[in-house]
Amino acid sequence: MRCRIALLTLLFLLAAGCGPKVDPVVPPPPGPDPVVPDEPSGPDEPSGPDEPSGPDAERLARLGKTPVICCYFTEYTPSEDFPTLEDVKCFTHINVGHARFVNPKSGDGGLEIKSPGPSYLKRLAAYKNDYPELKLLLFIGGWGKNADGFSEMAKDDTKRALFCSECVRICNEYNLDGVDLDWEYPTYAAKTYLDDGSIYYNGADKADKKNFSTLVKDLREALGKDKLITFAASSDDYHSADYINYKEVLEWVDYINVMTYSMGDPYPKDPGKQRHNSPLYRSSRFNNARGGADCIEGYHKEQGIPYDRMNYGIGFYGHGDGDVYPSSVSYAMAREALEKGTAKGRSVAGYNIRWWDEESKSCFLGNATGIMYASYEDAESIRCRVEYLKKTGLLGCFIWEYREDDSAGTQRKALYGMMTAE
Repeated sequence: MRCRIALLTLLFLLAAGCGPKVDPVVPPPPGPDPVVPDEPSGPDEPSGPDEPSGPDAERLARLGKTPVICCYFTEYTPSEDFPTLEDVKCFTHINVGHARFVNPKSGDGGLEIKSPGPSYLKRLAAYKNDYPELKLLLFIGGWGKNADGFSEMAKDDTKRALFCSECVRICNEYNLDGVDLDWEYPTYAAKTYLDDGSIYYNGADKADKKNFSTLVKDLREALGKDKLITFAASSDDYHSADYINYKEVLEWVDYINVMTYSMGDPYPKDPGKQRHNSPLYRSSRFNNARGGADCIEGYHKEQGIPYDRMNYGIGFYGHGDGDVYPSSVSYAMAREALEKGTAKGRSVAGYNIRWWDEESKSCFLGNATGIMYASYEDAESIRCRVEYLKKTGLLGCFIWEYREDDSAGTQRKALYGMMTAE
């Protein structure tokens, strides 16, 4: 069964329901457009006399607007796509970066923000004049090579103190509201494939898990009670907690961004190995070992993390097969494929049929027989995730990343409307 639906209808489909049912891959039913308010609502009401006191009251005071709608914004964003004030108002929190170690192999020498990151920080901070509720955080690290330096820094008292002072300096210099740590991952030597074909492993140590707790404790002492501290959590660490002592760090961390994406790739040569990039639930049709709901429930039930201390990760991108489609497929590229039958100008005709996996609540692009060639997210799949996180009582959501949206801001505007709708 295949489905060729006009693009404008695809962008605003509503899911009939987002519970984990076992159904075959079917095309989605059409639905009404999602409600997208013109402006965000005002700030939260001040705390009443029955609100908690002590450390939790401090956390609530620095948290800002809720539900959290957080966006990662990188230096890779083209200057012509820099957000307007209207775009920024789609979010309550923006993590800006990347910041990385000057000396990654030794973890010292301070932090640096690659150009045009410093300019972007200043321009985003200027929007606070008209949107004072906005929270801006510096995010540090990344995957593989980009996280190098954390392990060497965290194990050394002097280097750790320098790191914390650098975070304070940058927050003060750019009028930021806190720090987001993207150490992927403590105790794990993540690899990066370099252009010359070699493999680069970042530093790792068996003591990283303990040292991460020490790091966030020291960072809280350095930043004080008014700044946010958050971090990105793996989608697969909820059983063993090999990387982080999650319950322990909640004493110093405000919330956790659970990366419920990068969980699989299309594999047309062997359909039995095909996986969605970011399924909400597992599917009998595809081979994902977990869905986003598994990640959230695991962190809550097995690691003791309250639902309202977690954000659900929504990808504005997906994964391609690496042949017909590039290995990374932005929403803008998926839209091009649906509208024009091309991806970056290259023909994908016959591989650009939109399919819907009812079990996982995920869409994908495939051929006439339903073989996946690219995973991605659209308004329908995002709505399922928003309904899940609201029903579950999560703090909010975050997206990776801003530049993966189309130039019209279709995804961010739809997401904002869904998150703020009653």
